[in-house]
Amino acid sequence: MSTSTEESYPTAWVESAFENHTENEVYTEVPGVASNSSSIHSLLWPSLFTACIIAANCLTLVAFGVEKRLRTYNNYFIINLSIIDLLVGLHLILAVVHTHVGYYPLNQALCKILSGIGTSIISASNFVVVVICADRHRATYDPINHFMTRNKRKAVFLNSLAWLGAFAFWMLYVTAWEFIDDFDNGPHCVRRYSRIPGASIVYSLVIFYLPFIFISVLYLRILTKIRKTLGGKSVQKKFSATDDHNASNSNDFPNTSSSDIGVESVGEKRFESNSPKETMEQGNSLTDKKPIMKRESAAETRKATRTLLFIVLSFVIAWFPQSINLLLYSIDPFLVLHGLPRPGRLFFGWLTFGNSLLNPISYAVSQPLLRDTVKNMLLCRCNKISSMKKTVIS
Repeated sequence: MSTSTEESYPTAWVESAFENHTENEVYTEVPGVASNSSSIHSLLWPSLFTACIIAANCLTLVAFGVEKRLRTYNNYFIINLSIIDLLVGLHLILAVVHTHVGYYPLNQALCKILSGIGTSIISASNFVVVVICADRHRATYDPINHFMTRNKRKAVFLNSLAWLGAFAFWMLYVTAWEFIDDFDNGPHCVRRYSRIPGASIVYSLVIFYLPFIFISVLYLRILTKIRKTLGGKSVQKKFSATDDHNASNSNDFPNTSSSDIGVESVGEKRFESNSPKETMEQGNSLTDKKPIMKRESAAETRKATRTLLFIVLSFVIAWFPQSINLLLYSIDPFLVLHGLPRPGRLFFGWLTFGNSLLNPISYAVSQPLLRDTVKNMLLCRCNKISSMKKTVIS
């Protein structure tokens, strides 16, 4: 009996270009051997894995909904990533059905469309990590301007760039290309690019290697800047010293607000050029303004950096092995088919989707407030979540 039934899932859904018809021609099984066991495992474990992805990301999104303190600028990127990971889990439901019945259950037109949508969603998840790194990079190298210009509208705009970029590329590269060529996806919804070595390399570059390069460069620069700035001291000590210094300066000049950056540099010239009446009005307006921070607090910076670290690690762990396999397969299929056992290939294929499960775990580990909110929800204490008065030290 051919292994086409068992190979159908990785062929169409696990983004494993090497799990296609070539392997089915190479590997065969003795009829009737372990068929029942394979059928049970092909349904049970994918179902449990998919359910865990959906449940974890649903809990994360509900936590953001019930706890207002979680809806900060930095966490808007986390909310976007949770939405994407939830869609990945929902997208896998069809894959579980595919695995169980042994063939793609929809027609080829839907295969082409959903293949493009699914790849776009997965790619958007990786692009969002790049956006998070870029935003954290600016917060590290230009903290004052970053803090003064950041707002929720900007966060939504930056997040939308990842969606637009992913869908614009993959809907053309996957869906449009297959419709134009009238490509026969076969019974397992095989992608067009998986049949062409060069096109498969482009897939690997866009979905992993280019994001990986950007993420690596940005994150290394962030770490370098932090170590250089702190000089071996902790973030908390550094910012505490800066806050004390600013507080002493504000006591010496009580009529000047620390939040007005322009006043610090050109305030004297503006006062000299104005009439006495205008000067008094401006002086009163400056005095009436409540001082605000020019940059993130030490706790917020530490939490954002820690969250980014876990997200980057999850991305690399989930995607690096499979991307190496895809690259080797594009060079010579037998390097993978004969060099890596089938369980290993399936494991690395599933691991890419494991990124959508590792992400919500990363948020809970790095953000105590989110962890406590989820804990309260699981303990059916939702009525106490909004009224929690204790301060969670990140």
